[in-house]
Amino acid sequence: MNSEKTNEILNNLETGYDQMSDKFSNTRKNFWADLEFIKNYIDNGDKILDYGCGNGRLLEILKNKKLKYYGVDISQKLIELAKQKYPEFAGNFMKISSQSSLAFPDNFFNKIISVAVFHHFPEKYAQNMAKELCRVIHPEGIAIVTVWNLYQKNRRKNIFNPVVLIKKIFNIGEYAGFGFGDILIPFQNNQGEVFKRYHRVYTEKSLLNIFLSAGFEIEKSFLANEKNIVIIMKKLCR
Repeated sequence: MNSEKTNEILNNLETGYDQMSDKFSNTRKNFWADLEFIKNYIDNGDKILDYGCGNGRLLEILKNKKLKYYGVDISQKLIELAKQKYPEFAGNFMKISSQSSLAFPDNFFNKIISVAVFHHFPEKYAQNMAKELCRVIHPEGIAIVTVWNLYQKNRRKNIFNPVVLIKKIFNIGEYAGFGFGDILIPFQNNQGEVFKRYHRVYTEKSLLNIFLSAGFEIEKSFLANEKNIVIIMKKLCR
């Protein structure tokens, strides 16, 4: 995928999440039960980056922790909702651009959590952001990344839709410039508006390659209830 198409996708994600922010937040009040194990990796005093924080719901499982928490997201409206929901961290929720950099110093965090974010990134952009996460995490810091398993039974129809496959082959409409692993999944708000969210179909192996190449050492990877690919990793000492 070329850079122009990548920028188009990232811009659409930003405007789309702003447009759908209220329904998105209302349908995501609680943290996923399958991923609550994440709290076992967070200690009191941790300086933690919630990368792609949305409405801040990661904090639901960290309420009893004393943290230096920072949440970043490309959607300004989701950031505003997060500030309203968790006013004690309002100053640490930040809107970021879709550019491949984060406004934090090297080795700033000792924990990074990114839940259901990287499957919205085209592969080259995902590679760039994996390197950026590696830059801002402290040596021996722990990062946990979860990505939708789009090959699971109730999601794979989005990959093998014959009409969509033909549009990709012949570069038709919104699918022009897409490869086999690039798909759009619609999300509808309460006003009936539809936001077709970009997703990249990653396998566990392809994700491991991205984060290994970025400078991480893989501690563990697994499927959580078949729904999510989970990678737990440390930054290699340099």
